[in-house]
Amino acid sequence: MATSILTAHHVRDRGATARAAGVRNHLLALLPEDELGAVLGVAESVNVAAKQLICRRGDEMRFVHFPHDCVISLVTELQDGNSVEAMTVGCDGFAGMAVFHGVSASRLTSIGQISGTAHRIPSPEFRRLLAECQALDRLIHRYSQFVFETVSQSAACNRMHVIEQRCARWLLMSEDRVGRNHFDLTQEFLAEMLGVRRPGVTVAMGALEKAGLISHGRGRIAVTDRPGLERAACECYAVIKERQRELLS
Repeated sequence: MATSILTAHHVRDRGATARAAGVRNHLLALLPEDELGAVLGVAESVNVAAKQLICRRGDEMRFVHFPHDCVISLVTELQDGNSVEAMTVGCDGFAGMAVFHGVSASRLTSIGQISGTAHRIPSPEFRRLLAECQALDRLIHRYSQFVFETVSQSAACNRMHVIEQRCARWLLMSEDRVGRNHFDLTQEFLAEMLGVRRPGVTVAMGALEKAGLISHGRGRIAVTDRPGLERAACECYAVIKERQRELLS
């Protein structure tokens, strides 16, 4: 099967088409115009709220979501009631990998993390698009590999790096995904996502704020010194971003 070679001009043209259609999602913006049109023809724009339950573990996954300026958390729930974030999805990807792999349900729970908008596609329509749209299918295969490597990197990060570094990485990735330097987020929710105790997050956020890297209050966080926050983050942020450029540019 022949594959097309994309020039920078073609990529720019696709980006212009996507912007004209109000599309911020990186994956959708990489699609050729005809495939993007096919996707948007069956998608609906929806609002995703923070802490909104999108799909419970074990339930049939009726939709896939391509975020634009919201962030969705994929969470592993334990028998004792605790939960840990496995991965976050923003404008860099899509939520619904089980559907892509031909599985009707997932052992992960999907929860809105940062409020915003997304394009939502019914799962049967998404499967049909994959069968008909060569570029979409190829792109989601590459995204699937990126997800695997990101989760693997995050596992190492959670084991080896201190909370302050992990908070910095998480905030940088959240800023990337929503496209703005401020967003609604409570320390309680951040602690749940990182799988750590609330006091640990409070200390880490306090240190970042004291260093002038962020400001926070009333459930809202703003990145005030991005270069400084990048220096405070562990190596995992740069590793993940570089791999994203290699696979999904």
